Amino acid sequence: MKKIVLYIFITLLSAFVSYSQGGMRFPELEKKLEPYFVEDLIEDIKKQLPQGSDYSIWGWDVGDFSGDGFTDLALSIKISAEKKRTSHVYFFVDIDGYLTKINEILNDYVELPLEIGVSIRNNTCFVTSKIQQYNWLIKGYTFRNGTLILQDEFITKRIKDYTHETYENFSSLKNSEKYIKTIKNENRFATDYLSIPCYQRGRNIYEGYASQVYDNYTSYVIKGAYYWNGDDDCSFWVSSAYDKEYIYMTIKVKDDKVIYDYYDFVPADNVEIWLDIKPSEDDEKDIVESLQSKNDVKNEEEKGIFNFKISLGDFHEKKAFIREVSSSDKLYKFQKEASAWIKASSSLNNDGYIIKFRIPLLLFGFDGPPVEEKKLTKFGCTVIIHDIDNTYRPEEETQIATSKFNSNESTTYGSLILIPQDLWYGEMTNIYRDDILRYLTELGF
Repeated sequence: MKKIVLYIFITLLSAFVSYSQGGMRFPELEKKLEPYFVEDLIEDIKKQLPQGSDYSIWGWDVGDFSGDGFTDLALSIKISAEKKRTSHVYFFVDIDGYLTKINEILNDYVELPLEIGVSIRNNTCFVTSKIQQYNWLIKGYTFRNGTLILQDEFITKRIKDYTHETYENFSSLKNSEKYIKTIKNENRFATDYLSIPCYQRGRNIYEGYASQVYDNYTSYVIKGAYYWNGDDDCSFWVSSAYDKEYIYMTIKVKDDKVIYDYYDFVPADNVEIWLDIKPSEDDEKDIVESLQSKNDVKNEEEKGIFNFKISLGDFHEKKAFIREVSSSDKLYKFQKEASAWIKASSSLNNDGYIIKFRIPLLLFGFDGPPVEEKKLTKFGCTVIIHDIDNTYRPEEETQIATSKFNSNESTTYGSLILIPQDLWYGEMTNIYRDDILRYLTELGF
């Protein structure tokens, strides 16, 4: 969907540049809006645009990105007096019969204000911006309950002979990545996966930010798809947090037939977690170099890989326990000692079970949480649920992962995203925030 929006926008941009270099004035836009809004609503728009300043309108679209059934509006505007190459994107939503400006976002352009475009499709307002030659960014916004929410983000850029496309959905947390041989338009590498946000423990996660990921995707059933009967058979939620000493995970599994771990030799349901703690700054460069030299993405000898296998116990006398901990690295003595601090617990609920799990950061060689201000820290991470429905037929096991997983290839891992206190995974702006802060200030808070 994002690629289609981008191609349409670039086509319109090329056509528009040929006959216009100055955008349009409001009277011209007013005529274009008459089929969609009554006179009073158009007057609402005019009053909320820059007053006393000369401006031109370079992009606009109408549609419903608030999901209330009424037509909304998005505009891209250049203020003439501004020397910087900056466009203002305005979002207007019908609130109680008035077209209200709910937010204004600034975007820098490279050559023309036309490079900042807006398009409303499928209850989402897409804002397209050119970062540099061949590099484009599309952000999709929705408006819900007084809040403008960044729904997803699509980035495409040129790297040598390849086009690199990435997509992040901040709601479903399902992301994808693709490398395309540009001249031949040939897909050379593609992966998709789920991301697990990891906030500091005890932090309040506001509505609009995803705090857990749900996995019921057929494409992530990496074993036994023939025996999997859908969500109720086996699916799961994952959430995570960190503090000064540990990373925590809570895995809630929906399972129509939980097989307890009575005896070590009997096949039973279990959970597996893979972590890749190597820095990922050079992944993009490494993949392109690999594609150029070998025509395929291959991994060097893997380092920084950790694997944890958790048994459920019997939810009564036999507690959940860590069946196995392994690493691709040679561990120092202090890391081996830290492995004794790994803890797991399990409990039954109405439709399955819950596993809670903590891992000491010292096991990975960190003396504290590896987070930096104003920066997200991403580790490779895949959670796998092993679902056994018949102990006499262990070959019918189903495995559901948070990515199209192959333990020998780090490019197939999902991700664990450690988020510092000053950041969120995604963006959200509440239109009542300033009023609330002003009211609280008046009350003495």
